[in-house]
Amino acid sequence: MQLLRARIKNFRSLRDVSIDFEAHTALIGGNGAGKSSILKALEKFYSTSKVLDQDDYFGRDITLPVEIELTFGALSAGEQETFESRVRDGTLTVSRVFDGTASSGRYYGSTLQNPDFSAIRAIGGATEKRSAYKALKEGTAAYAELPSVTSAGQIEAFLQEWELAHPDSLALLRDDGQFFGFQNAGRGALQRHTSFVFVPAVREASLDAADGKSSAIGRLLEIVVRSAILQRKDVQAFQEEVTARYRALVAPANMPELGELANRLTGDLKSLYRDAAVGLTWRDVADIAVPLPAADVSLSDEGFGGPVDRQGHGLQRAFVFTLLQHLAKTSHQTPATEEETTEETGQTTPLAAPSLILAIEEPELYQHPTKQRHLASVLRGLSTGSLPGATGPTQIIFGSHSPMFVAMERANEVRLARRLKSADSKFKHAHLTSLSLANVASRLEKANNKAPGTWTAATLTPRLHILGTELSEGFFANGVVLVEGRSDRSALQACARLLGLDFHAAGIAILPVEGKLNLDRPYAVFTELEIPTFLVWDCDLNKKEPVANTALLHLADAHAKYDEPLSTRIAKNYAYFEDTLESTLILELGNDLHSQCLGEACEPFGLTPSRETHKIPEVMHRVLTCAKDKGTSSPTLEALVNAIWLHLAPDEIQL
Repeated sequence: MQLLRARIKNFRSLRDVSIDFEAHTALIGGNGAGKSSILKALEKFYSTSKVLDQDDYFGRDITLPVEIELTFGALSAGEQETFESRVRDGTLTVSRVFDGTASSGRYYGSTLQNPDFSAIRAIGGATEKRSAYKALKEGTAAYAELPSVTSAGQIEAFLQEWELAHPDSLALLRDDGQFFGFQNAGRGALQRHTSFVFVPAVREASLDAADGKSSAIGRLLEIVVRSAILQRKDVQAFQEEVTARYRALVAPANMPELGELANRLTGDLKSLYRDAAVGLTWRDVADIAVPLPAADVSLSDEGFGGPVDRQGHGLQRAFVFTLLQHLAKTSHQTPATEEETTEETGQTTPLAAPSLILAIEEPELYQHPTKQRHLASVLRGLSTGSLPGATGPTQIIFGSHSPMFVAMERANEVRLARRLKSADSKFKHAHLTSLSLANVASRLEKANNKAPGTWTAATLTPRLHILGTELSEGFFANGVVLVEGRSDRSALQACARLLGLDFHAAGIAILPVEGKLNLDRPYAVFTELEIPTFLVWDCDLNKKEPVANTALLHLADAHAKYDEPLSTRIAKNYAYFEDTLESTLILELGNDLHSQCLGEACEPFGLTPSRETHKIPEVMHRVLTCAKDKGTSSPTLEALVNAIWLHLAPDEIQL
C-alpha cells in the first residue's frame, strides 16, 4: 500500500491542509513554512502516544481537535481483504483524532453510511437513543419502514439493514472509532501493512548505535542477529546441556536443605496444630536463557574506523538513514507474521513486508555538495526500487532547502509551503501549492496554438529534462526572473547593484535558460506553483523564432498583443526588447562610451573586451559605474530593474 494523500487540521501551523503524495515527494519552502509540521503530523499518526503538547495545537488552542487523515492506495489483495469494510474505489482512508478527551488518539475508518443516522449513532444514553430513533421513524416518511425496538441494542442492526437495502442514500462518513475493535488493534492492523520511519534534522547517531533494548541498533540486533543465533543447533544444544546440568544440580537428592527446613517448620507448627505439616519443594527449572554479548558499533571511512560519535556528522547521519530504514523493513518479520497459511492448499507462504515510508528532515544536512547529489540519487533509487539490494520501493517524503534534491523534470513531486495570514486568526497558517504536468502541458499548448492533446505530461517530461539544473534554484526563491542568457543576468544584477536594490536579500533569483526557446516551460512551471515570476526575452526584430515570441507573450499575458510597429515594452510581470537587451544597453550608453567603459572594466582582470565579457557581473557593474561617472545611464535597463523589484519584492523598502 502507498500513501496517496493526507488532510491535516489544527496541527501546529497546519490549520487545514491537504497534500497529495507521490512515490517521491519533496516538501520545500522557507524556514517555518510548515514542512516539518507535515512530517511530524505523519509521525503522530503512527505514534503510540495518545496525547499532544499544547504547542502542537494551532494557535495553542487545545479546544480545537487535531485531525490527521491519511488515504492509502495501491492496496494488495491481502490488504483489501484485511480492510474490506473500509475500502472504497481501491483506497483506504483512516483518520486519527487528538482532542484531549479520554478517547484522544483514536483511529477512525470511513464507511458508507446514511448521514441521517449519524445523530442517532452519536448518542450514548440508551433512553435518548431510543427516543431519537423513534422520532426519526415516526417523523420521516422515508424511514417509516424501520422496525420498532424494545432496547437500544437493537438499533444499530436495524440501521445497518436499512443501509444495505438503500445503497443510493449512503455517503462515505467516519465510523464510530472502533477501527478493528479498539485503538491498539487498529494501529496494529495498519502497521502490519505500512511502516513509517522519521529521521529528524537533529538525531544523535551515538544513541542509536548503543546496544540497548530501546536503541535502534539494539532492536535490530535482537531481530536479525540474536534471534538467528538462538535458532542455531549448536547454541540450542548448549542451552539444553546447561539446563539439564542445572536441573540435576538442584534436584532434591542433591539439595536436602529444602527438606530439612520443611521438617523444622513442621515441628514448630505441630506445637500449635498437631496434625499440620509444612511442605517445601523446588519449582520446575525453566530453560536457562543463553545471554549473548553486547555489541559495539564503529564506523570507518577510507580505512579509518572509530566510535560513531567520533565520525563526521555527514557519515553519522547516513548511518542513521541506513539503520532506521533497515530496522523498519525487518521489525515486522517476526515468526508470527512471516508466514500465512492458504486455506485452499494448506501451504504456507511468506507474508509481504509492510510498505515503508521514509520521511526525512533536510537530507542535505552535513553533506558535501557532491555527496548531496549522490544521496539524492540514492533516495531516488529507493523510491523506484531500482537501488541494488533494495527489497522493493520505499516511499520517500522529505523536506529540503537544497536545489540538489529537486529538478524541473520532476516538478510534479514538489510541494511548496508558505505561511499566509489568516482572515479570522492572528496566527499565520501554512498553505501548500503543487502542480500537474498535464496542466503545464495544456498551458503550453494554448500558448503555442496547438491542438488539445498535442502535448501531454508524458511528452512534456523529456522537454523539461533538457533544461539546466541551475533552474532548480527557482523553486526556493521568493521571486524568479527568467532571462535568455548569462549576459542578461549580469546586466540586471549590475544595474540592481548600482540602484541599491539587493536582489539576493529579497530572495530574487535571476536564472538564465540558455536560449529563448527554453523560457516557456520554466515560466509555466514556476507560475503553476504560484512563484512570482518575471519573464524577459528578446524579440530579435522578429527575425529569429517569431513563433516563440508570440507564445511567450501569450504565457505572460493572454490578452496582450505586440505593438505595430514592434517596440520594447516593460509590463508588470514581463518585458521584451525590440531587438535585444544588449543592443538596447549599447544604444543607450552610446557605442563609443560603451567600448571605452568595457575596456576599462576588463583591464584589471586581464580580459580582452568582447561580448563574452558581458556575462561577467563584476565587469558589467564596472561598465555601468563608468558610464554613470560620465553622466550616462541606460533608462530602459533601470526601468526594467525597477519593474522587477516592484513585482517580486513589493514589501521591501524602496531605496
